[in-house]
Formats: sequence, C-alpha cells, structure tokens
Amino acid sequence: MRFDKYLCDLYPEVTRSQIVAAIKRGDFTVNGQVVKAGYDLRETDKVEGELQPVSVTAEPEDIALDIVYEDEHLLVINKPRGMVVHPGAGIKNGTVLNALLGRGQGHLERAGIVHRLDKNTAGLLIVAKTVACQSALAKMFETHSIQRTYWGLVDGKVDSDMTIDRNIVRHPNHRTIFTVTETGGRRAITHLKVLERYARHTLCEFTLETGRTHQIRVHCKSIHHPIVGDPEYNSGKGQMLEAVRLDFVHPITGQLVHLEIAPTKEFAVTRDKCYHLV
Repeated sequence: MRFDKYLCDLYPEVTRSQIVAAIKRGDFTVNGQVVKAGYDLRETDKVEGELQPVSVTAEPEDIALDIVYEDEHLLVINKPRGMVVHPGAGIKNGTVLNALLGRGQGHLERAGIVHRLDKNTAGLLIVAKTVACQSALAKMFETHSIQRTYWGLVDGKVDSDMTIDRNIVRHPNHRTIFTVTETGGRRAITHLKVLERYARHTLCEFTLETGRTHQIRVHCKSIHHPIVGDPEYNSGKGQMLEAVRLDFVHPITGQLVHLEIAPTKEFAVTRDKCYHLV
C-alpha cells in the first residue's frame, strides 16, 4: 500500500492533500526516515509519528448551542441533525467549530473538539474547555473509556442482539464513504441491542468499542439493515441515528458523568409511523 493511502485510512477525517503535506513536513517516518508520499509500504516497515495540528482558520460566529452540561473544564452539546462539526469540503460557516470560536475557545486546538458526529447524526458531543481537559479526553477516546450510546432505526427485522466485529476501510471507488473488508482496514466493533421490532423496521441501541468514521452506518449496511434515511448507505433524507447517552469518568474531577437525552421530534415521529405499519 502507498504510504499516503495508508495514512489516509488511518486519518479518514483528513484530506489527502493534508496527509501529503504532513508527510512533507516530516510528521511521519518509515523506519526512522522521511520518505515520499508514494513510497510503497512493506509488512516489515515501521511507521512512526503523529499528525501535527494545523492552526484553526475558521471565523468565530455567534451561533447558539444546545448545552446539556457545562463546568469549568468541559461542556456537552446536543448537536442538531444537519450541523457539521468541523469546516471542510466547501463548508466554512455554521459549524460547531465556528460556534465554539464565537464562545472564545480559539486558544484550543480545534477549539476543544475531541470527537465528531456525522453531519446527519444528531446528539451528544463532548467539547473540552481547557488544554489539560482536552489532552485527557483525547486519551480517554483512544482507550475507549468513554461509553457512547446511540439509537438507530434500521430497515428490516433484526433477529437478535449481536456484536458486529468487521474491519472498515475507505471505499475504493467512492472516497467519501466506507465499507467493510476481510483484509486490511481498521478493526471496528459495534454492539447492537434490539429495542423494538416493527413490521418492516427495527429500533436498535448501539454502543461502540471503537470509533471509526461512519462505523454504525457501515456496520448496519453490512448486515443488510441500513439506517433509515441514511443518504450515503441507504436512501432518502433524515438519517435516523442519534447519540442519546454518554457515560464517562470526568477527566479532571474524577466524578462519574451520566448524560441522557430524548430522541429528537423527527426521530420520534418516524418511529411512531413504524408502529402504524405493524
């Protein structure tokens, strides 16, 4: 595999041009040496390094955020469906990052953002307010010690609870989406619990052991039960996937934090329609 493609798979939220720039800067080495983006990796090669932060260039905006929890160290927002977390792909305004910069968080890398939700996924998003908290939260996400719970409405009747353990890789023909793979890729583990079954749909609860881009959506597609309204892995609009619960130990105070929200009105209306199909 080419070196730049390997890093693109490792950092799916980063563009290829940014990866190439990082390679040229020397952010990453192969066997201790700086190599070109087109270098062909071998199984015995040792890749080391870390993607260095790029300064935030987005503009601060006065955008109201639905804050579910806040203290001096962090805040948790309820991100609406349709709102982008970070500028990119031609979107420069109206994002969560713009809103955080408007709150005066420009001193933090990515304005304190430590994880993301897809544009069309609504729900709970943790944001750091201090450098110490951001560093601690980043490590917690790396070790999967923050439990994120999602509700999703999927097509078809899911027979039983299951754990989906299938590697995910960027789609070879469509670079903006992902697919499962038997070889290579990055390991992804999703726990699925059936909450309710309807005539043609199932309400599921998902918890993640890993945090890959589009993980739940890709895994649901792989078991032939795609998320209702998913514009990229199914059809239609109004993606019925929401982050409804967060459980973690506060990285600074050590207190247990449990946050839970009700599904959005759009989610509830869509679910109610499924009742009538029984």
